[in-house]
Amino acid sequence: MKIIGIGRELPNQVYLMTDSAIIKSNKPFFVPHFAQSFTGTPAIVLHIDRLGRHIAPRFAHRYCHAVAPAIKVTARELAMPQPNEASSALAHSFDGALLLGDFTTVDAPESINSSEVTIERNGERAALGRLNDIALDYRKLISQLSVYFTLKMGDMIVVELGSSDIELRMGDTLHAAIDGNQKLTIRVK
Repeated sequence: MKIIGIGRELPNQVYLMTDSAIIKSNKPFFVPHFAQSFTGTPAIVLHIDRLGRHIAPRFAHRYCHAVAPAIKVTARELAMPQPNEASSALAHSFDGALLLGDFTTVDAPESINSSEVTIERNGERAALGRLNDIALDYRKLISQLSVYFTLKMGDMIVVELGSSDIELRMGDTLHAAIDGNQKLTIRVK
């Protein structure tokens, strides 16, 4: 299983994550000690359910039938431009960097592009992200990634959404929803 992250800082920022980066719903996120501050960004996760390489955009909808809301956690000071580019990759790919909600089957593939992910912190709306706000068609994304990676069943593509981050603080309770359906609950400890 591969987890391919698509950042929003640069149009072509792509990073890989390990499976230990995933924290599922109802599990706590323990704030790591290697950085001073951590932020969360709304994200949509595309679940790949078919083997494919060099996929044409017109066929890409056949490779994703489920999506999930997520909160992509970033170690802020490691993400700042530095002479050592490895630190930037570590800012996005550490253990626990992906707070992943439950997957929802998509009946109409064209609806994925209009999906909306909301994050609530302690009962108040804190962030919102839409795939069509970043002018990214998920079919073109799958097609472009399939040039570099053979996509396999179980692979996930994490697309960071929105323009605002929320600071994660100990004691916070986070909820994430996709199109109004709450699929993720995480406590920050």
